[in-house]
Amino acid sequence: MSARRLLAIVVLFALALGASSTSLAEDHLATGSLGLIEAVDRASRRDPRVAVALARRRAAAARREEALIAYAPEVLLGAAYTSGFPGSGSDLQLRGMLGSPFFHNYVAGVDASWDLVDLLRTPHSVHAAEAGVDAADESRPIARREVALAVIDLFERILTYQETRGVLSAELQARRQEIGAVRTRVEAGMVAREQLLQAQAGLSDVEAELAAVVAEERSARAALRELLGDDRALTSSLRIEVPTGANELPEIRLARWWRKQAAELLTLRGMDWIPRLMLGGSAGYANPPPGSEPGYYAVGVALAFPLTGTFRQRARKDADVANAEARALEADSTVEQLAVRTAEIDGSIAGLEAALPAAKGSTEAAEQALAAVTARAEAGAAPQVDVEAAQAVLRRAEMREGTLRLRLDGLKARRAFLTTRP
Repeated sequence: MSARRLLAIVVLFALALGASSTSLAEDHLATGSLGLIEAVDRASRRDPRVAVALARRRAAAARREEALIAYAPEVLLGAAYTSGFPGSGSDLQLRGMLGSPFFHNYVAGVDASWDLVDLLRTPHSVHAAEAGVDAADESRPIARREVALAVIDLFERILTYQETRGVLSAELQARRQEIGAVRTRVEAGMVAREQLLQAQAGLSDVEAELAAVVAEERSARAALRELLGDDRALTSSLRIEVPTGANELPEIRLARWWRKQAAELLTLRGMDWIPRLMLGGSAGYANPPPGSEPGYYAVGVALAFPLTGTFRQRARKDADVANAEARALEADSTVEQLAVRTAEIDGSIAGLEAALPAAKGSTEAAEQALAAVTARAEAGAAPQVDVEAAQAVLRRAEMREGTLRLRLDGLKARRAFLTTRP
């Protein structure tokens, strides 16, 4: 078999493969539509970062409930039996009930105690816990924004590949038509056969480029499918939507809540020097000493200053205050980084908007040049290679213009998610 015949077979096989892959790709993407905002919602419900934010919110709410319980006294309901000397039951948490000198003691009742000074501390503890809940609430939109940026990246990639695929498909059809015309002219002896081989080689190049773009698009769609958990990501046409509205960045509020918590904790630290004023009592029954009437209740008041416990509590609150202040500073740093990132996006948007008219003009000029060269080639005044070169220029101009538009849409969507509350 001659080399020329082998090349012809390869080219024909590539033509058939390219036509089938192009039609399959078009059929594969011809159903439904998926918008950016819906995709972000679906991805947020699956993303672990959003689940972590919700778990932190539940933990903060539990700490708030713990702080609210401090308003209530410590109440114990119990019954006990001891055998031996009277002090053998002192660790049973039933104060006032184990005073019998008998070797065998039995008691049952309710025991309650209340640190009255805690009533001064509890509001600050509750406010600190509520600030933690508010801070946890801000972590969810932050996580959702990170998910949105990942979805935007995939949307932009897929739409860019789709735009490129459309341009290459159109060029592929044009080249196939030109090959038919060149073949007719070669058979008529009007042009050399080398022009047909050059046209077939150019067609093969476009088919290879198209196959690569289709593979990249499918890869990006598969990644989007995993992110969303929705099969429509594989088949739907995509729309980049730009959220509207302006809200305060969640990081700004986050820093505010952390600073509020730090202030409340600092107040609590200063109150640790206040001594405890304990009010306690028991109600119940205990077997009395011989000759004594049974007692049914006991009350007491005590003033205590726990030195070791105070130093321990102050050290713990110092650490909590430092942690809250550090988180506030981290939020401030994030706000500054977002401002820098937004400024970069604004600069890119301005540059792309300025370049878009030039790209559009380049596409129009390339179309006119291709029409002129094609007319000359049909008249025999220009070789086919000039037509292929003009087609390549037009293809680059169309892809450049389409990519600029998609990039501009993607940047606007990113800016919207960076500057608004998702």
